[in-house]
Amino acid sequence: MKKKSTYKLVSFVFLSQMLLTTPLQVLADEQVFSADQPVTAEAQTETTTDSSDTTGEGNTTDTTTDGSEETTPPSTGDSSEPTTPDTSEPTEPSTPEETKPTEPTKPTEPTKPTEPTQPSQPQKPTSPSTGGSTGETQPTTPQPSQPTQPVTPPAAPVAPTPAPAASVAQEVRQPSATTPIQDLVPSSQETDEGSIHFEKDESVESFIRKIGESSREIGQEHDLYASVMIAQAILESASGQSQLAQAPNYNLFGIKGTHEGNGVTFATQEDAGDGTLYTIQATFRKYANYEESLEDYAKLMTEGLTGNSEFYSGAWKSNAETYKEATEFLTGRYATDTRYNEKLNGLIETYDLEQYDKEVAGPEVNKEGYIVPLRNYTISSPFGPRGGEFHRGLDFAAPQGEPIYASKAGTVIKAEFHPSWGNYVAIEHEDGTTALYAHQQEYVVKVDDEVEQGQIIGFVGSTGNSTGSHLHFEISRDNSLSQAQLIDPATVLF
Repeated sequence: MKKKSTYKLVSFVFLSQMLLTTPLQVLADEQVFSADQPVTAEAQTETTTDSSDTTGEGNTTDTTTDGSEETTPPSTGDSSEPTTPDTSEPTEPSTPEETKPTEPTKPTEPTKPTEPTQPSQPQKPTSPSTGGSTGETQPTTPQPSQPTQPVTPPAAPVAPTPAPAASVAQEVRQPSATTPIQDLVPSSQETDEGSIHFEKDESVESFIRKIGESSREIGQEHDLYASVMIAQAILESASGQSQLAQAPNYNLFGIKGTHEGNGVTFATQEDAGDGTLYTIQATFRKYANYEESLEDYAKLMTEGLTGNSEFYSGAWKSNAETYKEATEFLTGRYATDTRYNEKLNGLIETYDLEQYDKEVAGPEVNKEGYIVPLRNYTISSPFGPRGGEFHRGLDFAAPQGEPIYASKAGTVIKAEFHPSWGNYVAIEHEDGTTALYAHQQEYVVKVDDEVEQGQIIGFVGSTGNSTGSHLHFEISRDNSLSQAQLIDPATVLF
């Protein structure tokens, strides 16, 4: 009986110990569980108090995030070592839901925490306490920052295209007065002794006819020797054959710069002053026609250079008694060629250019208001029936290049090529009558130009259906130019 009582007492004590030990174990397990949470309630409160300036939850998340960035990854146990909790409330740990910010952005899959070392296995949290909306704690693969515009290496510099001077379309090579004389003036040569000899040449004479009368008028107006002007044009433009002198440039004197915004660049030779030649690139003026070039030359001679209006005054008629004095003054001043005056004087003598220094009466205007369109001519074919056909106008036989003058002022309505008329110009007059000028070597006006009576509109040639150099001239009662409206030009010209 006593043994039985002793057994019961031992069993009771053992059972009591078991009953007392279990709650302590459970309490220990709960403490382990609480320790496995990322942050306790009290820790959150303390952190919020330290880091918050205005708000609570959002800054708590930021501060917690900063703490997580300062530690090694969660597997090191940082989340299992929070601030020591107050053990007076061990059974009421803070849950993840309590520490979530208001309506947080759903985080991507967090890094899986390391299994706890305690025997009791805590529940796997659905989101860490740092699972706010901040991007720093998102466990997703960080995206590399990219510039809004990709930075590309600078391209290799491209050599800039030289800006053309004014309306420059191409580069040309202009012969200068320093070029061998035989290359500038046909039928000319320089002897072994150094003397320069000229023989007359038809191409040079044709060029003189083109600019002779205009030079005469401009020379008289500006106190200049027309003979010197023409001789200079022959040398500087190779008798109008240089590319600079031809259309569309018409620069006869090699004047540099631009004219009304127009210029052209080319290579030219200069004389160093001792006969040594060197080549330079330069911009030269561009004109609408020969007359414009002649006028600009006269302006340069009379107005001089900037700051010195009398730079060329020694070439004025009022200051030079003869053309030879004028050419000597221009040598080394207008051109660097040391033999410039010799060449000019030889051309003036060979082609009798002094005749253009004399004043002559202009064409007479007849009672019908017309002038004869040529100065030097022969009537080669009259108006009317001719060899079984009808001849529509009056033919003026004249040398190639002879200037053609507008018989009456008016507006250019045609300036083109025709299979029969060749290069022709038609001018409508104020009274409605129209004059046609055919077979021209070239014309120097364009449609819609307003021309004055006596203005040069072109040069005699033999283009189109022509058997020789001449001007075919027609006058019509209207601008139709139909045969029924044609009149005999002789009746209004003579």
